[in-house]
Amino acid sequence: MRTRIYNKMTAKEVQDYLDRGGDTMFIAMGVLECHGNLPIDCETIIPEAYAKLLAEKADGLAMINLPYFYPGGTLISNATVYFGIRDGIDYLNKICHSLVDQGFKKLFILSGHAPAPLTINAFSRDFFEETLIHPCNLMGLAFDAGKMFGYGNNYITYGAYKVMGQMEYLPVDPEAKETDPVRMKVEPAMENFSKLYQPFGGYMARIYSDPAQHSGGKIFKSEEERLEYCAKGEAQLRQVVDNCDINELKEALGEYQDYVQRMYAKFPRIKKR
Repeated sequence: MRTRIYNKMTAKEVQDYLDRGGDTMFIAMGVLECHGNLPIDCETIIPEAYAKLLAEKADGLAMINLPYFYPGGTLISNATVYFGIRDGIDYLNKICHSLVDQGFKKLFILSGHAPAPLTINAFSRDFFEETLIHPCNLMGLAFDAGKMFGYGNNYITYGAYKVMGQMEYLPVDPEAKETDPVRMKVEPAMENFSKLYQPFGGYMARIYSDPAQHSGGKIFKSEEERLEYCAKGEAQLRQVVDNCDINELKEALGEYQDYVQRMYAKFPRIKKR
């Protein structure tokens, strides 16, 4: 195929994919928010890179350019675009209803943003009840990457820009004095509440007091240094995707959705809710 990025395909290419039995979409769900020295779309580009690589591995398509979802506690920054959780659920719902109507029956959602499960999980269950199509939350890939390479020691964010052909958006400044991110400590009130609340299993609604508390990213001294980091990150991304059982999951999803159809036929009362 010329490309597996859905947004960049022609209408005929999409139709040819569907006509030969293709039915799989990897949906990259992003956010635009302050992130230190990184571009504000860094947690959009990461799921886009995963979606592209997974689509190549599992004969699917990758939907990109969806950066508008709940950002979490970074609203204090004028760089952060705000969508509420309910806004994101409704947005995702409309997109996925359209995809199902178009012929896509296996939907996988990716995000690189910690609060995204608040949107994905609530949406997915309601969508399943309504359509019998089960969207799958693949955020676990990000945690696999953390376990593989260390949460503070991986290059995946930089690699995502290389996979998506956008390295030029990572800043290079030979004159920069501070090239590594400086992450400010969060306010004691938030840190203490988080520490005590976490064992109870709740999800803390964060609000930062300074954008630098949500930091990250290098300013590169040269294009060569940037390429080195991006190449390492691309290799890590590909390793995560190579190690995941996405084809087995895709097959199991199809079998489960067939089973659900049989159960709904067997127990008609559950259709009347």
